[in-house]
Amino acid sequence: MAKLSSQLNLYIYEEIRKVLDYTMKDIISDISKLKDETKQLNVIIEEKVKNVTMELTENLRTPTVTFTARDLKFDSNLIGKTLIFPNLIVNFDDGYDNTTGVFTAPYSGMYLLTVQLCPEMNDSIHAFIKVGNGKILADLNFRNNVGEHGPCVSSNGVDFLTKGDKAWVFCTHANSNGDVIYIGGHGNSFSGTLIHR
Repeated sequence: MAKLSSQLNLYIYEEIRKVLDYTMKDIISDISKLKDETKQLNVIIEEKVKNVTMELTENLRTPTVTFTARDLKFDSNLIGKTLIFPNLIVNFDDGYDNTTGVFTAPYSGMYLLTVQLCPEMNDSIHAFIKVGNGKILADLNFRNNVGEHGPCVSSNGVDFLTKGDKAWVFCTHANSNGDVIYIGGHGNSFSGTLIHR
């Protein structure tokens, strides 16, 4: 009986050892698979983080939007008209239309807009930079009592424009319907720059 009991104990011990061996092998195999899956998951996560970071960086970067147009299409009969500056010096992102005199914001952001005009001797001009629905951004009001061809004067302003908002130079007053702007020196200009998005 003692011999049988000893053999039974040995058998039970062997069976338990076999079960433990199989269980350990399964656990080790599962851990190995888990490590491989974790590595793959880390690679996927790193790639996603890299892509999102690049996208956020691109969205935060202020794109280059700038224009300068000079001279005037017309230098008489300006009252009540949008001033058109036909000669483009620079027009990054094609926001300024030199046939209408209107700038259209290609992105939402803070824009700096500037107008410069050169009234003839003894002539005066009053013009606004208007934005959006007609809000006055800058006011240029000057009478030339100084010299035959100048000085040129400028006015500027900064405002937030939503993508698609318009900006233009509008003449509210000139002292005559005749030639009031000196156009020989190319000093008349309208320009703008996106300074922050």
